[in-house]
Amino acid sequence: MQFKVTSSYYDEASKYLVYTATGERNGARYTVSSRVKCLKPPTTPERLHMVVLLALTDQFKRPSPSGRRE
Repeated sequence: MQFKVTSSYYDEASKYLVYTATGERNGARYTVSSRVKCLKPPTTPERLHMVVLLALTDQFKRPSPSGRRE
């Protein structure tokens, strides 16, 4: 899975990272906008990338509405 975080911000009060990422997986392009709760603020670009990678991996593990799972 290849992706790029196109926008993000961290809300210190609620401890949520709100992000938008675009990329490609299994030949299909996607754009995802979501939020994820963080225990610590993602202070570096590497940490931001890892937080989004974990969130996307979790989202893609879920079955699709068609029932397909890849």
